[in-house]
Amino acid sequence: MNKVLIITYYWPPSGGSGVQRWLKFTKYLPQFGWQPYIVTPENPSFTIKDESLLKDIPVEAQVVRLPIWEPYDAFFKLSGFLGKKNVAKNWNCFLNFILRLLTASVHKYN
Repeated sequence: MNKVLIITYYWPPSGGSGVQRWLKFTKYLPQFGWQPYIVTPENPSFTIKDESLLKDIPVEAQVVRLPIWEPYDAFFKLSGFLGKKNVAKNWNCFLNFILRLLTASVHKYN
């Protein structure tokens, strides 16, 4: 059986559209003679969880979960925003803050 390495951030139990492409691709690979090896984060930050997708992982798939440094976690800890309820608003505030810093440094050196 041929081997294929798939490196993906979104993997069950995360849900949503991002996980579907690699999960369905992986599901059918063994039927065509390919053994999938998946490398995915052990501690991803995602808001949509779908445990039902775990049943679609083929038994032939070897899943390796590695710990990562998660930028979103650092953002929430440093900014003082708790929870992920207002992610868009918080992200917008963060980007505006960075933009102000960059603008201030450009004006400082001109």
